[in-house]
Amino acid sequence: MTIIDITPDTDWQALVAEHLAAGDRVSLRFETPSMTPQEMADSLGVSRPSIMRWIGEGKITSQRHGNRHRIPNSEVERFRSWYIQDVVDASADDALAELFGDTK
Repeated sequence: MTIIDITPDTDWQALVAEHLAAGDRVSLRFETPSMTPQEMADSLGVSRPSIMRWIGEGKITSQRHGNRHRIPNSEVERFRSWYIQDVVDASADDALAELFGDTK
């Protein structure tokens, strides 16, 4: 079996017709681009257990495939934006104190 990845601009109907005309068996499968928890952890620079904890807490939405989690790329980007802002907010007071001294 040959797997062909297509892009949104691919004329998939013509591609299917071409393979059918050649006598090939054709099966279509649509997937949402996604990452495993380990891939997401690597992309954020955190541990896989942290990703799994955040999934359990509902901070990250994942899709289950059997006993495996897949995280849609759109969710990875949403969480990345939130996570970066959270880190910035958490470190802002420390950075200001280091620059200007303890102002409290």
